Amino acid sequence: MGRRKRGRRNYSMTIPLAPVIGLVAGLAKPAALAYHGDLEGAAYIALENYTGFDIAGGFDIERLKRGLLPLVMGLLVHKFVGGPPLNLNRVLGRAKVPFIRI
Repeated sequence: MGRRKRGRRNYSMTIPLAPVIGLVAGLAKPAALAYHGDLEGAAYIALENYTGFDIAGGFDIERLKRGLLPLVMGLLVHKFVGGPPLNLNRVLGRAKVPFIRI
């Protein structure tokens, strides 16, 4: 008795948009500073955006709204919209949309 052949799956690289957009939101200003040659200022602002700590002055929750909060929101959108409740990623995959996932 022969074995039943199963359909081949194409595994391709996909980019999860929601977490990437959240990451880019916090890195936009540091990237602009780095582009203009201020690497120290870029690292300083990125540190503030993702940790909330200022090297000279302590902790401020308002700083997290520029970096960490958009990243966490992007991860939550990726988890709940792309996953089991709505399964938009499965819909995009079946529609043969290349590279993009929520």
